[in-house]
Amino acid sequence: MTGVSLLGVQAAAVQAVAVTGYTTGYTTGYTVLLPAPVTVPPAGHVLSTPWRAVVGATGARVGRALLTLDPVTAGDGRDLGVVAPGKRPTTSITVRPPDPRVPTRALTVPQWVTAPDGETFPWSDDLHVMVRQDGRPVVAAPPLPAVGYVPAQLPGGTVSGSRVTLPDLLGDLTLTVVSGRTLDALTELPFAHGDVRLRAAPMPVGLHVLGPDGDEQLAVAGPVRGRVSHDLAPALARHLAAAVRTEPGGTAPVTVRSDVVGEAHVRLDVQDVVIERALDGRLTVGCDGTATTLPRPGVAPGRAPTRTRADLTVTHHGAALHPASDPVPAVDAGLGGPTVRDEPVTRRVAAATLADARLVRVGVVGWPSAGTDLSLVVLGRTVTATGLVGPVGRSTPQVVWFDLGDAVAVDRPLEVTLRATRGTFAWLAAPEPAVRLAVEAPAAGAHVTVGGLTVTLTGPETHVPGVSLAGTDGWDVTTDQLVTVALSSAVMEFAP
Repeated sequence: MTGVSLLGVQAAAVQAVAVTGYTTGYTTGYTVLLPAPVTVPPAGHVLSTPWRAVVGATGARVGRALLTLDPVTAGDGRDLGVVAPGKRPTTSITVRPPDPRVPTRALTVPQWVTAPDGETFPWSDDLHVMVRQDGRPVVAAPPLPAVGYVPAQLPGGTVSGSRVTLPDLLGDLTLTVVSGRTLDALTELPFAHGDVRLRAAPMPVGLHVLGPDGDEQLAVAGPVRGRVSHDLAPALARHLAAAVRTEPGGTAPVTVRSDVVGEAHVRLDVQDVVIERALDGRLTVGCDGTATTLPRPGVAPGRAPTRTRADLTVTHHGAALHPASDPVPAVDAGLGGPTVRDEPVTRRVAAATLADARLVRVGVVGWPSAGTDLSLVVLGRTVTATGLVGPVGRSTPQVVWFDLGDAVAVDRPLEVTLRATRGTFAWLAAPEPAVRLAVEAPAAGAHVTVGGLTVTLTGPETHVPGVSLAGTDGWDVTTDQLVTVALSSAVMEFAP
């Protein structure tokens, strides 16, 4: 059956949970196949929902945890032994069940014969087993026949040979053999019999459901004669919300017990269990048109989440990376280039390359030494970058950005002249000294991909609540735009 989950049901006990359809004439019906029945004893039958640890987990939620119990009501029931000794002759049998809480399903009366002749009783519309409680007739087997407009009387029981089947009666019983067809014209007959055995109805009696913390969630008094359902989602969620913070994984046990042992089809349908790790504060990263990652704060969770829910804000800085920009290698790869000191080094770009563009920022790609100050001249403007931190050994080259302030129209060949007023700068050349060029660009209509989700910007600031992102150690950001990406109310979600 589509949409049915059996997380929490012991797999060995499940034969099938399915729905098959059939049509007869104008009527369409369904046959529901239940899990195999289990014994529900006073000690309890346990249904476990397993879960795995998440480092730094802050809580959990449960979409559905529905316990359903269908008592076993068919069959011969459980043999409880001898409840009345044999007698020769007698006119009645008194039965006192060993446990008055348990309904009587059937009685076996061996060597049940007429007295004194010793003949087998020919049960019929004229000869019945009469069952009384507190002196009142409750069942006749077979029932007293219909007479005229009066329907059959005292139905619910059957007799076959030495077996009397009853409609699950509670309490003491008195059996007699009577002849006749109506209540006002019955004659008791003497008989003899062997030791009488009682078979109890198979359903649980006195049902109790204990949540994962051992607290009673449901109590049903007396014999359980029909389906019992109970929502355990709140109890399971409370247990998991506390357990995931401190325990190294485990199971959340739900215990179903009966005051008197019984049989039932038991299933726990658990769906949409989520372990959560909330991330405090506002998480941000700037993107200069190169793929980057918004890092996850704190320790690694130990396994991948199914998603991260968050409110996403993208702030556009009015610029995009020009396609003529030189690529930034992901690794050093032994690349070289000029070393910039106090003598200027110039990179030239043809005017046609940036035709109609308005330049906003210029980036140079390379490796500064510790404490380097740089001065850059472009389109008649001089801008500086000071106090640059050098890498430890050779590493991925850096992009040092210079903000021109206002956008500048490119109306002539572009010359980017760089010199170091303090320290040195190893300017990557591939083959020309590498530059990155950011030009004025509108925000509306631009695209930014965060954690696998592509967002179309609507303006200088685009806010998208409740997004679902992919990523474990962080969330990849890709775009050719100059933006700041921020996540708030972020919650990593994990399967149990």
